[in-house]
Amino acid sequence: MKKTKLSIIIGLLCMILTISICIQLKTVIEAGIDGVTQLTDSNLKKSLIKWKATYVEDNEKLKETDKQLADLRNNTLDNGSDSERMEKLKKYQVLLGTTNVSGDGVVITVADNNKAEIDNSFSSLYISDSLVHDGNLVSIVNELKAAGAEAISINDKRITNETAITCAGNIIQVNGEKVGSPFIIKAIGEKDLLYGEITKKDGTVYKLKKYGVITNVAKEDGIKINKKI
Repeated sequence: MKKTKLSIIIGLLCMILTISICIQLKTVIEAGIDGVTQLTDSNLKKSLIKWKATYVEDNEKLKETDKQLADLRNNTLDNGSDSERMEKLKKYQVLLGTTNVSGDGVVITVADNNKAEIDNSFSSLYISDSLVHDGNLVSIVNELKAAGAEAISINDKRITNETAITCAGNIIQVNGEKVGSPFIIKAIGEKDLLYGEITKKDGTVYKLKKYGVITNVAKEDGIKINKKI
């Protein structure tokens, strides 16, 4: 009987101890979660404050930069007395192709010749050699630039340093737009220099003519080249 009572007492004590331990564990866990939450919230608040300050600072810098650029642009355009600066601005506009240009220069015509009677020295060449290719146009443009051409166009399409002259099958494209034979190349600049460069022996036009391509080079006054569209 005594043993039974002792067992019951021990069992009750164990149950009470277990319940106490569980309660303590629960309290610790909840306290830990709350602490972590508070810590996380604190870090987030600090991060948000920091990023907000950085954003405001960067935004102010951006506004200041935009203002400086606008002031510089306005000063460049409005300061009519500074002829050197205005001259530079005009040159940049010409180089970028953002303005119409007129002046003396040369007009070059190259065209396919499907019925070409090729020289005996070139009789073994394919008939395609009497056709104009994208590489031929690129070479002519480069020769004109080397001779100091201020503005160039091919079939009224403005040529700049960013212009791409490519071939897609049997079609030549200038900046993705189709151009076809005959190719009328206009160049504004010192016309004697341009003419001498383009008509020189072993130049591109000279070689094209030998291959049977139809060519013509003429000095002209008052050539007009429109801005890049």
